[in-house]
Amino acid sequence: MRRRMMSLTATRAKVFSRPPLRPRWYWPVVTLCGIGAGLLLGFGTGWWFGGSGRLDLLTRQVTWQVLDLTGRAGLAVREVYADGRLRTERALLSEQLGIQIGQPILGVDTDGLKARLEQLPWIERASVVRLLPDTIRIRVLERQPLAMWQHAGELALIDREGKVIEDRLTQEAAAKHGYLRVLVGQEAPAHAAQLFALLAVEPELSDRVVAASWIGDRRWTLHLDNQIDVLLPEAAPEAAWRFLAAQARDQALLERAISVVDLRFLPERMRLQLDVAAQEDDRA
Repeated sequence: MRRRMMSLTATRAKVFSRPPLRPRWYWPVVTLCGIGAGLLLGFGTGWWFGGSGRLDLLTRQVTWQVLDLTGRAGLAVREVYADGRLRTERALLSEQLGIQIGQPILGVDTDGLKARLEQLPWIERASVVRLLPDTIRIRVLERQPLAMWQHAGELALIDREGKVIEDRLTQEAAAKHGYLRVLVGQEAPAHAAQLFALLAVEPELSDRVVAASWIGDRRWTLHLDNQIDVLLPEAAPEAAWRFLAAQARDQALLERAISVVDLRFLPERMRLQLDVAAQEDDRA
């Protein structure tokens, strides 16, 4: 009986010695107060560091220390893959990337690398992706050469948007791209896409065009493979081009001893200029 009374007394003592229960709002309020105090401390410290010019330095130091730790933990560059590269030199691509094997992969600026890659002459678009833990995947879309542009006594390579890919081509490079047409005229690249769309309307005749000159900033003169010049009109050049193709098929017009086909006055008339040299050869 006595032991039972002592046990009951001890139990009551434990109950009365417990701290009072916290209300439900207690911990949320404490948490909010802690966050508020942390923000005030952070703003105050940032204001002091910012005013003294030390905040940026401290931020960079902390960032590099954290990145170094991630690199040591295994998040470091081990492989770099590039897809889509055909004409861009590997050495030039590596130099532009500037990625070092072993550097922290989380420190790789993918947006900055993308922008730098798209500055290379042959690259139209690029994407750079991290594949954790240790791989950088690069995909590039290279420009497609459309024609060679002759200007200021030099040859340049242009794409379908009229942008220069390579300027001042060497003789070797020009010979390498000898299958492309040559465009002449200061503003010729800006009108190149429309010209090639026009030529594609008559594919068989288009194959005979080896060069084109943009004249007076308003019309094209085409140079054929048999040294005949075709003067297209400023207005309705497609209709004139179709007319020439029909004459070439039905009347073998381009096989005659002529040097110029002037289509600027269609539909009223077409002017032809005889090839004097060819006529003299025939008489001889």
